[in-house]
Amino acid sequence: MANKHTIVVVISIIIIAGSLGYSSVNAISNHGLEFSWPGKSFNFLSVMTDKTVKVCNPSDLPASFSKYSFTIFYDGKELGTYSTGHGGLSPHSSGVVFGKFDSKDDRIANLFFAFFDTENGGTDVTRINTDKIKVKTTLESTILWVVPHVVTHEYDGAEFVNMINKASNCEK
Repeated sequence: MANKHTIVVVISIIIIAGSLGYSSVNAISNHGLEFSWPGKSFNFLSVMTDKTVKVCNPSDLPASFSKYSFTIFYDGKELGTYSTGHGGLSPHSSGVVFGKFDSKDDRIANLFFAFFDTENGGTDVTRINTDKIKVKTTLESTILWVVPHVVTHEYDGAEFVNMINKASNCEK
């Protein structure tokens, strides 16, 4: 008969290894999550009014995150951040998360976004240099429900618009 302490230690090791394994799998699968704008109609002005983002998990593993956000910069100055809440997805599935745009000054952000969109649309009404638009995306999750795990990407403005309007692997 095995010692009671040995059984407790073995069970504890199995539980800890399983938790660490599951958290590690989640961290790996988060790198493959795809975010897209509903209706493939993203423009910078739409972040002021639209409240949802579509999420696709094309991997064979489940994925969950605590927050997805993207911050828009012009010439190194922050114009605002669109942030969502948490989400969890089964393998090969998609869903929708709700978000909100926050800015220090909504009037300035609104004006710049309108200018960006006319410039990107080719009407060239303004003298905004679209090369100065940068977007930083951040996907936050945790490992073992305590250790923060953050995935960030930086895009130029046109690259971000193309990425967020692209059909995800869940839609193909």
